[in-house]
Amino acid sequence: MAFSCATRKVFSILPLLVFLTITPLSSSFSPNDKVRKELLNQLCSKPTIANHFCIAWLNSDPTTYTLNLNSLIDLVLQKTQLFGYKNLAMMKGFVRTTTDPTLKIPYGSCVADYELAIKSIEEAQGFSSSMSYKLASQAAFKAFNSVSLCEAQLQGRKNVPVYVPQSILTIKRMCTIDNVFSIVLTS
Repeated sequence: MAFSCATRKVFSILPLLVFLTITPLSSSFSPNDKVRKELLNQLCSKPTIANHFCIAWLNSDPTTYTLNLNSLIDLVLQKTQLFGYKNLAMMKGFVRTTTDPTLKIPYGSCVADYELAIKSIEEAQGFSSSMSYKLASQAAFKAFNSVSLCEAQLQGRKNVPVYVPQSILTIKRMCTIDNVFSIVLTS
């Protein structure tokens, strides 16, 4: 049985039409995208994000998969802010209780750095809620830089408790996630 020219053309573009109907035309994200495992894996695989940390951190929260992407950004910012407050309280405690005079000033600097970081995260929350994602990502990056200043003050110093660098690394990872998740909604 011979196919007409028109029939052959239809069959030759049919796979393309099927592909286009099941594949999004762009890889951009929308604030209304429902958070699913595939979306979370895709987001957590972005460069600069510690994938294993991101997946574990967000899978541990039962609300993650009930959210859309906009609400997920709000959630990560809120969790970062809460962790920032914990670290701030820890640094304030060290300022009061340290017996090492060489650590008094660095701990005091860390208090100021964490206060700036928390303020930046609060700004990011405001920008995110008004869907100004570029500004939210910039504010999250400012928070990352503030925490990095604290890290630099304490790096190589003796008598710093072992859990302090890990705590700083954790909040830096959170700030990176805040920044990158916000960036994906700017494109």
